[in-house]
Amino acid sequence: MLFLVGLGLEVGDISTRALQRLKAVDIIKIDVHTNKVPSEQLSFLEKELGKKFVVMERSDLEEKVKDTIKEAKEKDIAIVTMGDPMIATTHHIILDEASRLCIKVEIFHAPSIFSAAIGASGLDIYRFGPTTTIPFWTELYKPTSFLDVVAKNQKNGEHTLILLDYNYKEGKAMDLSTALSIIGEAEKSRQVLGKSQKIMILGGIGTNSEAISYVEIAKAKGLSARFEGKLLSIIVPAEPNFAEEEALRRFTASST
Repeated sequence: MLFLVGLGLEVGDISTRALQRLKAVDIIKIDVHTNKVPSEQLSFLEKELGKKFVVMERSDLEEKVKDTIKEAKEKDIAIVTMGDPMIATTHHIILDEASRLCIKVEIFHAPSIFSAAIGASGLDIYRFGPTTTIPFWTELYKPTSFLDVVAKNQKNGEHTLILLDYNYKEGKAMDLSTALSIIGEAEKSRQVLGKSQKIMILGGIGTNSEAISYVEIAKAKGLSARFEGKLLSIIVPAEPNFAEEEALRRFTASST
């Protein structure tokens, strides 16, 4: 049998039910590519379970996915990941392939940045449009399509949750300065966000080092030190309603 297990956002977020299941499986594989797995999280789990985890390669999740899960026909295999296991499209591919191979799957959900960031923002969850991601730029790859999502959401009066890229090869999450630089460059040709546009910056959501600031995008770089070393996301709010204004005021005060 195959088990897809979410670890949540912080050490200790994993449910008791999921922890008990991991103690009973034959093999535990960990996906370090979809989301960053803090070393302390891995240490906690290996100590708690008394088992070593098998670190999966990117190919194990993509072109070799069939080989990855075939073992679950004979043994109990768990694939664990940070956040919720069914947020990443990669894990839906695993689910689809398991169905084709007639392998039974059980899913253990956990806190995700999607629910945690929206909840922490104080903004109405029903007013969020599609989520987008700012990817790392290279010399040959400089996409600006994330601004199309923001523009469409703004037109529809919807907030936008923007996730920042994670480079699994370098174990590097995008920092605030890099994100703002990419937004600034993309804006030169797109002109979706003016300098007076306010954004919400969320760092370390769901952890003890959580930080949130609501600030004009032109002034956001001055907050880089506050968010250094944290996993980040950004929210571009639409025109707020009365209740949302209260939340935004609270975070504006904390950013000065």
